[in-house]
Amino acid sequence: MRGEYCVAAATFFSFTSLLLLIFAHVGQIDTSNVPRNVNMVSMNVSGYGQALYAATGSNAPGLYVENATLPLNHSMGLRQNYAWGLYGHCGYIDVDSRKQGLCSNSSFAYRFVPFDVMLGDVPEQYYIQTRTLVPNVTKFKDSGFLGGLTGPAFYLLFIGTLATFAAVVTGVIRHKYTFTAAAFFSIIATLFILIGASIWTSAINSAKSVNMVVVRGGVSLGVTINAGSALWLFWAAFVLLLMSILPYVISCWSYIKR
Repeated sequence: MRGEYCVAAATFFSFTSLLLLIFAHVGQIDTSNVPRNVNMVSMNVSGYGQALYAATGSNAPGLYVENATLPLNHSMGLRQNYAWGLYGHCGYIDVDSRKQGLCSNSSFAYRFVPFDVMLGDVPEQYYIQTRTLVPNVTKFKDSGFLGGLTGPAFYLLFIGTLATFAAVVTGVIRHKYTFTAAAFFSIIATLFILIGASIWTSAINSAKSVNMVVVRGGVSLGVTINAGSALWLFWAAFVLLLMSILPYVISCWSYIKR
């Protein structure tokens, strides 16, 4: 009976992990209720206008877009909030206490390059000031570094998700070879999710250096980076996958001895 209990436990852990991974993957693919509330990382630039005023001594009319349907990356104005998923990013503005937004085109291995996104939306008359205000010492400004981390990390998380699915499917077939395969896929998934989530965590923590930047008069730059719920879903999935390995191995061993 020990083998049967282990099969049930391993299946529960891996299946729950798969559900978490699916939710993490749908983040920011569009602006519907679930995807818009799931993201790997978010950026709030609502205070940047005050920083620009403190640094230049003049107001910045037109800095923020007022129409959420205007396209991204066309220098039409900043959104107050941005959020990244694995396949794209979305920009949001507050309209009558409700968030309205628009998303970029989706693609595999979408890179987290917040400064490039900011420059793509800021109106042309504020482009030079924006490049100058953000110091070069912050990793937030180093798109090559952040993109070089998060692009490859996508493939690790994607392969880890596929391996999790394979572990779930093979784990429900009661045979020593399928349990062996399930244990193998579970180990692969655990390693890939661990490495991919670690890389994303490192990239986000590096970008957070912009949170502490101040301009003239000690005024904050008004750009804030925060980790999102999708990242924690990946970490939770990693823990569940790790917990599934031993039950799969015990199940495999139990059926081999029969």
